[in-house]
Amino acid sequence: MMKTSKKIMIIGATTSVIGLVGLVPSVYFWHFNRQITEAAASNVHMTTVTRPTVVEAPKTITGKPSRLIIPSLNKDLPVADGVYDVKTGQWSLSLNQAHYALMTVQPNDKQGNTLIYGHYRPEVFATLHTIQLGAIVQVMTSNGHTFTYKYVGSKTVVPTDTSILSYEGKPMLTIQTCTGAFMQNRQLFSFDLVNVK
Repeated sequence: MMKTSKKIMIIGATTSVIGLVGLVPSVYFWHFNRQITEAAASNVHMTTVTRPTVVEAPKTITGKPSRLIIPSLNKDLPVADGVYDVKTGQWSLSLNQAHYALMTVQPNDKQGNTLIYGHYRPEVFATLHTIQLGAIVQVMTSNGHTFTYKYVGSKTVVPTDTSILSYEGKPMLTIQTCTGAFMQNRQLFSFDLVNVK
């Protein structure tokens, strides 16, 4: 019986020693890792990462022209749709109203040229050549916007010069009418956008 209890004691002591031998490194590494973690934490600067704010581009303010007002010339004209026939070189025209060239951009606050044209007649644009630099023109749209433009200059072109139809720069208005001794040319009056309401 003594032998059995001695064996149990030896097995118990051996198990205890093995347990301690296994426990000591675990305690050591736990303590060592804790010290490293605490040291690292004291040297870390917290950085907050935020998502970039997505800013939507402002929507374009635009509308189809319905009226053209030139206060300095006492003009308040209705604006009808107008087209240019490339084959014949002819514009659709009426005797007493202006026309919006449908192949150009509608008035807007981003870019492009809006072309409004009409006859050189007293009811329409016969006095347009007297407009002064800086004069204000307003285009009312069918959806309730008012585009205000300032007159900046004019040029005369031959009827076949349609380069103004491909303009893509800052927003502007061009008013076109006939000019010349026999009304054989076109005068283009240019206006820069001032504001939109």
